[in-house]
Amino acid sequence: MRNKKKQQLSFTTYEASIKIKKSDPLNIIFTSIDWSFILPLIKDKYVTNKELTYNPVALFRAQLLIWLGEAKSNRSLAESLRFNSRYCVLCGFDNFLKTPVHSTFSHFRKKIGKDLYYKIFHRLIAQVAVIATLNQISINSKIVHIVTYTDTGKKKSCNCGGNRCKYSRKRKQSSNDTEVKLSTKHFVVFGHKIKMIINNNSQLPVEILIKPKVENFDLKQGF
Repeated sequence: MRNKKKQQLSFTTYEASIKIKKSDPLNIIFTSIDWSFILPLIKDKYVTNKELTYNPVALFRAQLLIWLGEAKSNRSLAESLRFNSRYCVLCGFDNFLKTPVHSTFSHFRKKIGKDLYYKIFHRLIAQVAVIATLNQISINSKIVHIVTYTDTGKKKSCNCGGNRCKYSRKRKQSSNDTEVKLSTKHFVVFGHKIKMIINNNSQLPVEILIKPKVENFDLKQGF
């Protein structure tokens, strides 16, 4: 699978690209993520040598915007990509007039399959959590509860804000809710051990635990 069309930015998107600062939180996250594992996983879902309308990596970049709270739905995401030059460039779309419509994202998920889609998405989220933590980028605790630990295994901080952990109280209040079923996934990301607690209904993480750096770390072992 390969995209034969060489990317060439339109004048408008080129102008937008040079205005994006290196300190832009989304820019830091998107440029720090290792996206290379995606194409090998989904190559069998596409006809060999057939030109792709949209790069699958760009579609996953766009989907992360929803998870990060930058868009509320695929419909609002499609609109933002067309009219927000920053989003368009950061996701890797070269022209506002050729960005995906909202149905593109649901078709994309259906094409590669729900299980594989979330397998990839969870790995991307694990990377985002570490990158955000290392670069002190705030991720709203309403999206996911992120907890970091010290070298001694003691809780260092979380993204609830303030001294008291709001998530712990919410979890106690909902402990009798039998409708919510959780599962756990483990990753090694950029030298950090990640434990991700996932809501099986939404397939989105509710909590991410980040443990100290692993000695003699090999990046490939995380994926």
